[in-house]
Amino acid sequence: MAPSPAAAAPTLAEAAPRPYIWAVLAVAVATQAAGSVVAQGVYVLVPFWRDAFGVSLASASLAVTVMNGAQIATMFALGRVIDRHGERRVVGLAMLGMALAMAAAAAFADGLPALLLCMAFLGATYAAVQPGGTRAIMRWFPPRHRGLATGFRQAAVPFGTMVAAALLPLLAIRHGWHAAAWAGAGASLLGALLFWGLYREGGEVAGKADQPLPLRALIRAMGQEPSFWPVLRLGITMSAFQFTLTAHVIGFMAEGLGLGLVTAASLFAGVQLVGIPGRVLLPWLSDRLRPERRVQSFGIVSLLGAAAAAALAVMPTGAPLPVIAAILVVLGLFGIGWFPLGATTTQSWPRSRRCRYTP
Repeated sequence: MAPSPAAAAPTLAEAAPRPYIWAVLAVAVATQAAGSVVAQGVYVLVPFWRDAFGVSLASASLAVTVMNGAQIATMFALGRVIDRHGERRVVGLAMLGMALAMAAAAAFADGLPALLLCMAFLGATYAAVQPGGTRAIMRWFPPRHRGLATGFRQAAVPFGTMVAAALLPLLAIRHGWHAAAWAGAGASLLGALLFWGLYREGGEVAGKADQPLPLRALIRAMGQEPSFWPVLRLGITMSAFQFTLTAHVIGFMAEGLGLGLVTAASLFAGVQLVGIPGRVLLPWLSDRLRPERRVQSFGIVSLLGAAAAAALAVMPTGAPLPVIAAILVVLGLFGIGWFPLGATTTQSWPRSRRCRYTP
């Protein structure tokens, strides 16, 4: 019997020329980095908003909470929109929306309530960048290259955060936080133009062998894996840990350790810099040394990150800078670099439970 056309047709990832798929990766990485400069730049600007609006650090940090809450609330819906209309259009418009949110904050936010409205819109639009970039890699990259491509794309998040930590505080100190917000708007606009102008979706991927599961069946299948719930709880905990660290560590080092905002922001950029190779090194070591114990490796990495954070918290004012820097290296390696290791824990599950969800 002759194979069906769907079965015989090569997938887009198999048919695409190799140089082009790496060009796609470069566009996806650059777009993610631009989005991270904007979204992660919110964390960097919290101390400046506290001083500008005369509120407490906890109140200024509501900007982070509102942004992330809006991102969570809209990610599912935007994922469905991407499925229907493609990632090029949705991600391009979403990053344009991010630029508008930062521009509105720079031009009109004269108090905390107005700022929070802008941050809500920022988070709601940033929610499209993650699933859109993932879909681009799944569309264009064959399975043998997807792990490497995903690692590079995930490394763009701390890279963008590092750029934001290095540049935005200098702009805010010299020209006010409005200038930093305008810079974020420009970065997002550049990312939108880059993705819209250079990325192409091609045809639909043909010959999919795995049938996506509906939501209830997915939850039921995943729940049957004993390691699913520990990994889920630890992943939620580490996400909260990373976001809390990012929101407060600059202010803590600047005031609690007496380093000043510029030095604290520079050290925070170094933490993100260490996290970039950490996101590649940690899963690589796990694959080589403990391939059957990814969940345990994830737990060890989490404990090391928590220990580094605790050590930083008990540092006295005026502590030697080399000691602080050494702790931050450990914190960047394990507290920032943990994410791909947590994601790869699913590779040890049975194939029937490594299923995809389509609403």
